[in-house]
Amino acid sequence: MSDDRAVVERLLGRPPQGPFEVVRRSADGTPTVIRNAPFLDDGTPMPTRYWLVDPELTRRVSTLEAMGGVRRAEAALDPVAVAEAHRRYAHQRDADIPAGHAGPRPSGGVGGTRQGVKCLHAHLAWHLAGGDDPVGRWVVEHLQPSAVLRLTPHPDRLDAEIAGRLISLPIGLDALVAALAGGDPPRPEDLTNTIGLVIDHLDDLVRAEPQALDAPVELHGPAAATLAAVEAGSPVTGPSELSRDAAEEVFRVLATESVADRRHNPGLPAEEVGSIVAVCCLTVAILRALRLDRLRLHG
Repeated sequence: MSDDRAVVERLLGRPPQGPFEVVRRSADGTPTVIRNAPFLDDGTPMPTRYWLVDPELTRRVSTLEAMGGVRRAEAALDPVAVAEAHRRYAHQRDADIPAGHAGPRPSGGVGGTRQGVKCLHAHLAWHLAGGDDPVGRWVVEHLQPSAVLRLTPHPDRLDAEIAGRLISLPIGLDALVAALAGGDPPRPEDLTNTIGLVIDHLDDLVRAEPQALDAPVELHGPAAATLAAVEAGSPVTGPSELSRDAAEEVFRVLATESVADRRHNPGLPAEEVGSIVAVCCLTVAILRALRLDRLRLHG
C-alpha cells in the first residue's frame, strides 16, 4: 500500500531506518508485521528480519515477558528445536544478502539471538509471518486476552468497564452541554475547561484501574453512533475506528460553527446538533488522557 511507510512510522513512533515489506496485516489492513532488509539505509547490519509493529500485540507480549515468559518458554521447549529455528531464520535472512557483499553482515538467529530464547516479540513476528518457529507458537498459546476499556456516555455519568469491573464517573453529557452553553459557537475557554474536566475524571479512572492506559478503548452508545456518522458524513452500520487526528479535526470544525451552521453537517441528526460538540470534547479528552492513537466506535 502506498501509505505503508507513513503508517509504520506512526506505529513505531519513529521513521523506519531501512527498507521493509509488510508481510502481515490486521483485519482492517493495518500492518502487523514487517520484514526488514538485511541492512539499514546507512549499511548497518539488521539481524531482526521480522518486526512486530502492532502496538497492542507488542504490549501483550511485553506483559508476557514481564511475567517470566522468556524463562518459561525456554524451559518448556526442546532446545534442539529452538536451535533449528534459529538456523532456518538466519538462512532465510542471509539469502537476501547480495552475492559478493563485503563488510559487516547480520548474524545470529531470531532477533540476532545465537541460542536459546531472548526476545518473544521477534519470535512471534516470524511466526505470524508464516515462519516455522516453536517459540512463536508458544507465545500465541500463552498470550493473555487483552483487557478492553468500554466507555459509555449517559446524560448523568460516564460508565467505564474493564476486565469485568464497572466504574461510573460523575461526568455526563448533560453537564458537558451545560458547560459549553456560554456562547454560540462555544467560547474557546469553555471548550478547554470542558475537555480538562473530563480529563480530570479520567485521571481518577486510571488511578483506580492503571491497566486502562494499556487497553484498547471502545466508545459505546448513541453518542458513538452520532460521532461515527459525522466523521463518515452518513450513518454508519456496525463498529468503526476513529483516529486521534480525525477526532481532533471533527472537533475543530464543529466547535467553531454556530448551531445554525452545524445543522448542515452531513451525517449529523438534527436532534444531536446541540450535543455533538460535548461528544467531541468527551472523545478528544479520552484520546488525550489515555494517550491513544485511535479508538473504536460502537453505536
